[in-house]
Amino acid sequence: MESKGMLKTFLLTIVIVVAFMAAWELYIRGRGFSPTYNDDKVLWANKRRQVYQSPDKATVFIGPSRIKFDLDIQLWKNLTGENAIQLALVGTSPRPLLRDLANDENFKGKLIVDAMEGAVFSPATFITEKSAIEALKYYEGETPAQRASALLGFKLESSIAFLEEGKFGISNLLNDLQLPNRPGVFAFPSMPHEFAVATIDRQTVMTPMFLTNPALIKRQTECWMKLGALNRAPGIKGDMLEAVFKEVKDAVDKIRARGGKVVFVRMPCSGTYLETETAVYPREQYWDPLLKYTNTPGIHFTDYPAIANFVCPEWSHLHPKDAITFTGELVRILRDEKGWEFANKKTTAYK
Repeated sequence: MESKGMLKTFLLTIVIVVAFMAAWELYIRGRGFSPTYNDDKVLWANKRRQVYQSPDKATVFIGPSRIKFDLDIQLWKNLTGENAIQLALVGTSPRPLLRDLANDENFKGKLIVDAMEGAVFSPATFITEKSAIEALKYYEGETPAQRASALLGFKLESSIAFLEEGKFGISNLLNDLQLPNRPGVFAFPSMPHEFAVATIDRQTVMTPMFLTNPALIKRQTECWMKLGALNRAPGIKGDMLEAVFKEVKDAVDKIRARGGKVVFVRMPCSGTYLETETAVYPREQYWDPLLKYTNTPGIHFTDYPAIANFVCPEWSHLHPKDAITFTGELVRILRDEKGWEFANKKTTAYK
């Protein structure tokens, strides 16, 4: 009798859990969300293993979030005939990832670095390097069991909406409450869940729900202001700046010594972000010296009329349709002006 009672309790528990999960999934989908992927260290590690493809088959991208939003990966593949290995990490300095690839003797490929000045030259890069260091640590220690679990996870994430932990995990849902901060504690602002989704290729795309809702766009710009869009604290200078230039040069030189190629890209922004970044990081003090010191080609969006005047919906990232224009122009510049060769030898129309 006792075993029958336990079985009934077990079955009832299963029914309640399944019913709750089904209700939660229906609720989330009813709000307009659909299955997508967790843009976490597990997915990042999966892409990090792909950097050893032949240079005529792939290009690697590193940096903060702008290159993740602004590179249309499918168009890149169509125009170049090559893969885009997206290793950029939201809110992160590219320097740890640049060092990692430079110290990896097996990496000999093409590399594009989103060199947003605030991510490279801020006095607080020790904070913005945190997620990159965590991702690298996970990649280096990932076990076969974790890899197998990741493949199962990717399959489930593509089918079940509530598994997107970045939106619907407990900590993120609690963050939506925006409780008062304890003294000396910074709470990350709650961004709209509708803001963006990530693909299996790690491209981030703003959603139609976000782009058509002025209130959500306003909420996102308010988040940027809390995170420093209005911060005019000066970037590093003097010996610290010289040390960063040297660090970057050493990394680039290692990659080029193995036959690799590196290009720095200054991604578009607009509005308050553009005003602040232009004031805090004058081009003649940061971008231009970076290219000269490292002897590395660069693409600054303001130098090209086709991509110089985008209006970013929330100041920092391109509208998906503008990402198409940007990607097409990026391929053209790399091929026609920077001497890059791709599997597709001829420029293909992208409009």
